Amino acid sequence: MTPPHIRSNFYPLSRSLLLGIITSCLGILVGIVPDFTAPQPSAYFNSSARADEFSDPELRNYASALLQIEPARQSALAQVSRANGGNLPNLVCNQPATMESLNSEAKSLFVKYCNQCESIAASRGLSIEKFNQITQAVRGNPQLQNRVRGFMSN
Repeated sequence: MTPPHIRSNFYPLSRSLLLGIITSCLGILVGIVPDFTAPQPSAYFNSSARADEFSDPELRNYASALLQIEPARQSALAQVSRANGGNLPNLVCNQPATMESLNSEAKSLFVKYCNQCESIAASRGLSIEKFNQITQAVRGNPQLQNRVRGFMSN
């Protein structure tokens, strides 16, 4: 058993490390999870999103969904790559054309992952449209990024 004083110092570090890993990996495989470091695509935004555009409960649910989606994303990435002979194209759930080069087993695994993401978002009270809307807003707004990170670390 870890002594309480060590555990209390280790937990924030491990939580921060997990948060760092999650935020750096997000957006690599699918477009429904944000990559906080990605440049803002001009085609998606007419103006920048306001930090108060989303309520705290929405962002809390979004952050919770992200934390649940990330392990599923990592698992799906490995499974799809293995099933597709090590070849892993840039896949995006809401862009079926990105799956064209996948064999049927890999495509089935990826579709299953996309459906799982939708279920996770729904279990947090977010439609996939709302989840994607928040994702797009977070990508281009450092204040929203900070709010989401804050909810992820709580």
